[in-house]
This record gives sequence, C-alpha cells and structure tokens, in this order.
Amino acid sequence: MKQLKMLPIVLLLAFQFYAQSLSVNKIEPPNWWSNMKYDKVQFMLYGKNLNNLKVIENISELKVNKIYNANKSDYCFIDVEIPEIDKNAAYKIFLTNHFDTVMIEIPVFIRENCQTCYKGFNPDDIIYLITPDRFCNGDESNDSIGGFVQDFPFGSERGRHGGDIKGIITLLDYIKETGYTTIWINPLLENNGAMSYHGYAATDLYKIDERFGTNELYKELVTTAHQKGLKVIFDHINNHIGINHPWVNKSPFDDWFNGSKENHFTTPHEKISIFSSHSSKLTSDSTITGWFVEGMPDLNQRNPFVAKYLIQNMLWWIEYTGLDGIREDTYPYSDQKFLAEWNNTILSEYPEFNITGEVWIEDPALLAPYQGNSKLNNKLNTNLPSLIDFGLYRAIRNFAKPNGSLNNLYETLAKDFLYSDPNNLLIFTDNHDVERLMYTAEEDISKFKLAITFLLTTRGIPQIYYGTEIGMVGGRSHGELREEFPGGFPKHKRNAFTEDGRTETENQIYHFIKNLIQLRKNHSSLRHGGIIHFPPKDEVYIYFRIDDNEKVLVVLNNGGHKINIDLKSFSKIIGNNPKVVDLWEIQNEMYINNSVLELASNSSGIFLIK
Repeated sequence: MKQLKMLPIVLLLAFQFYAQSLSVNKIEPPNWWSNMKYDKVQFMLYGKNLNNLKVIENISELKVNKIYNANKSDYCFIDVEIPEIDKNAAYKIFLTNHFDTVMIEIPVFIRENCQTCYKGFNPDDIIYLITPDRFCNGDESNDSIGGFVQDFPFGSERGRHGGDIKGIITLLDYIKETGYTTIWINPLLENNGAMSYHGYAATDLYKIDERFGTNELYKELVTTAHQKGLKVIFDHINNHIGINHPWVNKSPFDDWFNGSKENHFTTPHEKISIFSSHSSKLTSDSTITGWFVEGMPDLNQRNPFVAKYLIQNMLWWIEYTGLDGIREDTYPYSDQKFLAEWNNTILSEYPEFNITGEVWIEDPALLAPYQGNSKLNNKLNTNLPSLIDFGLYRAIRNFAKPNGSLNNLYETLAKDFLYSDPNNLLIFTDNHDVERLMYTAEEDISKFKLAITFLLTTRGIPQIYYGTEIGMVGGRSHGELREEFPGGFPKHKRNAFTEDGRTETENQIYHFIKNLIQLRKNHSSLRHGGIIHFPPKDEVYIYFRIDDNEKVLVVLNNGGHKINIDLKSFSKIIGNNPKVVDLWEIQNEMYINNSVLELASNSSGIFLIK
C-alpha cells in the first residue's frame, strides 16, 4: 500500500525530469575564429528546455558572459569571449537548469593567412553576374533532392533547371579568359520553398542549398577563383527570409519578425521616404516593417538578437570562404541604423572589402543619400561604400530603346556631384531583374555596342550579366531574362562557351566585349580618370577620360551618318597637333595632319591622345 502511495510521486518526479531534460541540436554560428576584432560572439542554441540555464563554470572551458532566455524554450543565446589560441580547438561549455546538464562544444579556429582574400572590388574590376540555376549544370545528381519543395516542373520557366556550383567551377577559365575579374553569384543559400531557383528566400542562413552543392564546395569555388585571379561577391539579404524557415512557425521572440505569418502587411515600397526631409515616420516605418512580398517574412533588425545574428552570419561567411565583397539586396527595406552598424562592423574587420547596396531608385538625387558620407543625408551616415547605379541604368535603358537619345547619358552623368563617390558605383546595362540589353535595343546590334562601349569607358565599376557577352535576348518575364546559357546543360545541342559553339553574330559580340574589356584594363584613365564631356550634338557624344598618365577620347556616334571630329576644338585639353592612337586598331598609330577624325555611322571611337 505504501508503495502504491509513492507511485504518483515517482511518476510526478519522472515527468518533471522529462519536462526539464535538456537537449541542444544546433548552434549558430557553428564555430568562430581566434584573433578577430569581433571576439565577443553570441551563439544561438536550438533544442529543448533551454530556459533558465546557468554555466557550470569550474568545468567549462570558455568564458560565458551572459545567457539570455528566449520567449520560447526551444532557443537561448549565450555571449562568449573567444580566446587567442595557437591551434584549432573545440571548447566545452557545460550548461544546467538544475534538473539536467548538457555539454556543448564551440570550435575555435586559427584564421587562415589568406593573401588573396577580402580584397573588395573597385573600378579596376569587371563584374560577371551569374544566376546559378540557369548558368551551368555541373552535377546532375543534385538536380532533385528529397525533402525539398518542387512546386513547378523541373526545367519550366519558374522551376529549377539544375545549374550549380560545380558548373560555375568548371567555367572559371571561360570567365577569366573573357576578361572578367569578379564574379557576383545570385544567392546560393538553402531555399526550401516555392519558386526557389532565384535564391532570395533563405530557409537556412548557414547552409548552401544542396541542389547547388555544399558549404565545402562553395568554399572550394571561392578558393579556386582566387587561385585564378578572380574575386567573388556574396549576394546577401538582411531584410527577409523564406516562409518555410523554421523561425516562422516558432520564433525565439515575438518581435523577431515585423508582423507574423498570420498578421502582416506588404511594404508600400516608398524607398524615397527613408531619407526624405519631409516624409512622415508612418510612411518610412511602413516601408521598413512591411513584407517585401508574400512569402518573404520581414526580419526585425531592431531586435538586438536579430541584429547580432545577422552581423555574425555575414562575418562567418566572409571568414569561412574568403569572400571579397557583398551585394546587399533590398537595401532600403531594412532598419537603416542596423545597416550602418552592419556595414561598419564588416568594413572594420575587412578594411579592403566593398559592399554595394541594391537601392532601386532611378533618380540620382534620391539615390545618392544612401551612399556613405553623403552630404544629402542629414539623418545618418549609412557607411555604405557603393550603390548599384540605377540612375545610370535608366539612362542606358532609355538610350538603348529605339529612337533613344545619347542625351540620357550626358544628363545623368552631369548629376555625379550628388554622390559622395561616383567612381564606386556599380554600373550595368542589365541584370537578373530587368530586361536584357539586347531585348531593350530590339536586337539592334549597333545600339547594343554603343551602350556596352559607354559602360566600359565611363566611371564606376562595370557589371555584365551572364549571356550579355553573346547578345542573349531574353524577354519580359523573369524566366525569359534568366534563360539558360547555351551549352551549360546536358540537353543543349551547342556550347556557346566555345568559339565553335557560338553563331557568327554571337562571336562578333563576344569578341567586341572581350576586346573592350581588355582595352579598359590596359588604360588606367578608363578606370580611374576624371571625365570631361560635351553636350551631345546630332546624336554624337564626346568625352575624355583623363588621369595623370594619359588622355583617352571616346566618341559615340548614334547618328545615321558618318561624322568628322575636328580635334582643334579640343586643343585646350589635348594641345595642338597631337598624336592619336586608334585603340580599336591598336597597331594604327597615326599623326592627324588635318586634325580631323572620321567615324562611321552608328559606331564608337576610342582614341589615345599623345
């Protein structure tokens, strides 16, 4: 009878023990490094019954400054000081809730002495933008993997096509040979959700999507690229994640997101309100706290744990792989004070690094305040070194259209005084979100070439979208403008990565761009020189690029007639009777007796003035 009376007590104690039993099944970041400036790291623990934990200090091997409860006992956060070490080590920390004890390990590694890492990007570079799912399929075994959402048929416009990291690695020599110096790859993190091929809705921020490869393979890509003299830019998103991320159904804190899966609103996309002197706080706040689209939950960077998680996540990827730069997606939609801290922390750790922000505003006066040290921004210094130049993109797009005028280019460059550093703007004719240049030009190759000539002879950091080098046309829809590169997939009947696999027109365009890239590399003034330009007349735009070493004259003739350029008109810039080298015909150094240059209709001329 006494034993029966004790049974409920035993069962109660057993239940209490079970209810308080500890487990940790995931730690983020998965490791850290010694001798980094950022040496006080907050680790996020995933598991069960992780509230009210304490450190058993006498047997733990790392100094834990503080442990934080989350609103859900499935998470906790611990602040740890990273020691200076002389060899890799895995440090044990013992945690208890008085009912149970759990041991976790924090690996701490020696930093690699990488001489080719963290180099940033600048006007010396030519960036090649790749949408990985549509570029090259190097490993068919990972095309379809169990456990991943497959909402559209494989190979369809909105479905996955099988391009992957291995495919990019196999084409690094092609990229190098064409003349590009830097690769920007659309996001590669796990996207286990609808229409996942584009990569902008991550479901694991520390894991490469298995259909692209592995973390180790991505690191191999960066290392191999560096060995070939190529840099790599990481396409990153602070603003949002994917709807199928585990946080969405069980978040650590109630304010981890702006809104919830059940109760949220879509951002009004009022990007100009963020730094406008007269905007209402309601407008700017709703732009930041609204969801970018349905299916992309909006992270609340005002929550200090979210902010620290995102800062550490980016530092981890840079240190783990040796990345050279970041393209930050949907920049205006995140909390701007957080982004300023995020930028500053990264640039403090990696001084040669560069970060460019996607701020899709096409008016330079409204775009410029987002660049760091802007005189137009009286709210805060963004600490953002570079912007994607949508202002100049608009000008190029409008010029490339039928009957488009060169005045678009001239008038936009005339507004460069608005930027704190116009030379550090990323410039482009097309990318993964907009119509391809050849489509905009309605397949007018002369117009296409003029736009590319301008891109590669003006200020800024040029970016070329995969396939533009062979004149891919695409269409209006995302699927069309992100079409497969011919030769990148087993089903293709030709390989446009090779001379023999390209059409005559594709080879003409390919060599035109390749030669122009080399010309830019050969002449410092085209990369770093100042600009002196003249108002276009009769659709002829003339400008000089000048540095301490040389002067280069660029002429864009968008008219349907041959023109003569009288060099006497520019004697105050180039002197009298200069020697002129036609850089399209590098061997043809000529002395212009009559001081007149001739240029065919709808063509460009690039001349070195001696």
